[in-house]
Formats: sequence, C-alpha cells, structure tokens
Amino acid sequence: MAEAAGVLGCHPSYVRRLCHTGTIPAQRITGGWVIEADALDDYRYRSTDGKPGPAPTP
Repeated sequence: MAEAAGVLGCHPSYVRRLCHTGTIPAQRITGGWVIEADALDDYRYRSTDGKPGPAPTP
C-alpha cells in the first residue's frame, strides 16, 4: 500500500479503499495486497469521467 500510495501521491488507506471497491484491480494475499504496475498506471491516467486518459510518457 505504501509503495502504491507513493506512486499515486495519496495516503495508503486511500489505495486500500480503491482495492476494496475494485477500482484498482488487486489481489489480497496473506499480509498484504498485490497490485500490478499496469493497474496503477491505468488508474493514474484515467480521466475524471472514467474513460482512459492520456497514455503515460516514458
């Protein structure tokens, strides 16, 4: 959660809430969550209307 929160620039509890609601696809494992980097990018670059936003720049 802390690493994902750092990427998104938010609090870890917010990332946890996004995972619980399915907004960010993640898998719950013993002791934590697994979130794919692509899932974070998809969320990060999504526009406010829920559609994909601009592609990330390398």
